[in-house]
Amino acid sequence: MRKKTKILILLTISFIFLAFVFHDHFLYKKPILKIDKIEEKKVKQTSSKEEHITQYIRGKVKNGKYKGKTFRLVNHSTTSGVYDEQIHKNSELFIEIKGDKVVGVSGIKRDKYIALLLVIFVNSLLLVAGRKGLKTLISLGINVLISFIAIFLFQKHARTWNMLALYLFVSALFVTISLYITNGKHKKTLASILSSICSFIVSFLLAFIIIKLYKKPIPYWTLDYIEAVHDYENFFYVTILLSGLGAIMDISITISSSLSELIEKNPSIKTHNLIKSGKEICKDIIGTMNNVMLFTCFTSIIPMAFFLMKNNMVIGSAISMYGQIELIVVLTSCISIVLAIPISLYISSLVLPKRKRGDIND
Repeated sequence: MRKKTKILILLTISFIFLAFVFHDHFLYKKPILKIDKIEEKKVKQTSSKEEHITQYIRGKVKNGKYKGKTFRLVNHSTTSGVYDEQIHKNSELFIEIKGDKVVGVSGIKRDKYIALLLVIFVNSLLLVAGRKGLKTLISLGINVLISFIAIFLFQKHARTWNMLALYLFVSALFVTISLYITNGKHKKTLASILSSICSFIVSFLLAFIIIKLYKKPIPYWTLDYIEAVHDYENFFYVTILLSGLGAIMDISITISSSLSELIEKNPSIKTHNLIKSGKEICKDIIGTMNNVMLFTCFTSIIPMAFFLMKNNMVIGSAISMYGQIELIVVLTSCISIVLAIPISLYISSLVLPKRKRGDIND
């Protein structure tokens, strides 16, 4: 099939999918109100620099027994948007109706924005990576399915199952399925799977031992919705377990693929030269991987730190109180990335075909 034909088919499927999501109101049980008119009244607060906004809204219901009927409501918001949000024309709201009046707004319908981002992601991946991109999407889909199954099973057996044991098994599944689908049945795939599993187990055990030896309690209470989790300690360990998994897999497959290529190019290469070349390759990727984990940590810490600083809390106290858990997670992930290098080099040197080397034991 020609490339232009593939692109045309991909764009057609994307358009049909977006058109469906933009008109999927019938799938929802709650009434959806599409805004067609808004009038605003702004009042500046004397005690702060923000404005109080009153919005007089009119819209038409798009689904259910009230479909086609026009309703009016009033929305109160502020420019800061901390506890509320402004509504714009053509927004779609989930509303609650009693009699002939709207008595509440339970949320904004945002599935079309998620669908648009999903289409851009899928199209970009397929157009840039081709068949490899398709394999990546398949592995992502399977991993998402495994995640939902794990959540469902744990919810059903929450009082009897151990969350940490479950996700140790799930993590091994993630690694095996992702690397096998994207890279196929090769020795380098086996090497990267074994390297990834060994790396995250070793780094996790190291973090587990350090946390257990640490006498002061970790501030679990700063985690979101922690009151809904009865097994909060294992919940935290699962966060550590999953946080650096992607980076570990990336390093493991990079090392195994690089060493495999070196063996293909030079079958007589000696083991110590092979490992030395692998170390040089790793020096170029270890910094970027650690930066990825650090910036991921920043996305959690910085917004909360700014919010607390605006409420007159010292930055050191803000980070200590609400950034401690994120820092533990990111430092553990960075350790995992560093440990993944020697583990991957050693396992790859053992698993990759020895018959091609000139002096294996040198």
